[in-house]
Amino acid sequence: MGKQILVATFALVAAALAAGGSTASAYTVQPGEDLWQISQRTGEPVSRLVSENRLGDANQVSAGRNLKVDGNPAGHQPAASPARGRTYTVRQGDTLYRVSRRTGVPVPLLAQLNHLSDPNHLRLGQVLSLAGAPAPASSPAPSKSQPSANPAPPAAAPPRDSTHGEQAKQILRRAAAQLGVEPAFVLAVSEWESGRNQAALSPTGAVGLMQVEPYTADWAGPALLGRRVDLNNPRDNALLGTALLRKYLGDFHGDKALVLASYYQGESATQKSGIYPGSHTYVDGILRLYHRYSNS
Repeated sequence: MGKQILVATFALVAAALAAGGSTASAYTVQPGEDLWQISQRTGEPVSRLVSENRLGDANQVSAGRNLKVDGNPAGHQPAASPARGRTYTVRQGDTLYRVSRRTGVPVPLLAQLNHLSDPNHLRLGQVLSLAGAPAPASSPAPSKSQPSANPAPPAAAPPRDSTHGEQAKQILRRAAAQLGVEPAFVLAVSEWESGRNQAALSPTGAVGLMQVEPYTADWAGPALLGRRVDLNNPRDNALLGTALLRKYLGDFHGDKALVLASYYQGESATQKSGIYPGSHTYVDGILRLYHRYSNS
């Protein structure tokens, strides 16, 4: 604790990201650093560091490497366009969840558009249609019969809860204690998923500390907690994510690797096929965080 922490440098990059025009930064990895430490210093969730920099092994980052870091504050990533192209070709290790993350099209809509009888199994090279995905909402054109000289400004979106850091940690610990799940396990999942930031919102709509999708909350709230939940409330978010982990811990007899795979790729997919090749980075990274929290 008394060691002086190296101050890493940020090199601002003037180029705008093609997807959203936001400014990115480069973070230079210092000797002895791992992704968890970099996440703490930059505010960038570990999961995003991995995906943005295409890291095959989240536990190995070499000193001197420049990592792309989102120029926006943690948890405020610009929403992806719902469909950047008319189709998406399945790559090695893809799951429907991963395709959803890459395209911004929700998992249920992808399954519906492509008539997937078993969305847990995609074929390498399979072409998925994105044609029916809704376009980004745009402001309606003013009425020609009643033009407005002073149109009202668009209503601002309500601010998302900014709970993070130590406050978030306490909320997560209370949820873990209430539901009988190891706090270190809950903290590790939240750290990887959102950087323990309730304001985090994924391009597919996953919300908050535990990055729960709204359609998951629709069934899981009543089924696991006996009530509907508000994912924008950090306490509800922490409770529901923890309840999902508790369910999977029971279903997989405490095997944390399979629990994490279920949280990431879906329980039915894990029951049928085990851990997908593309899920190992996620599972191994969170297990490493779990051991860190357990030993601290």
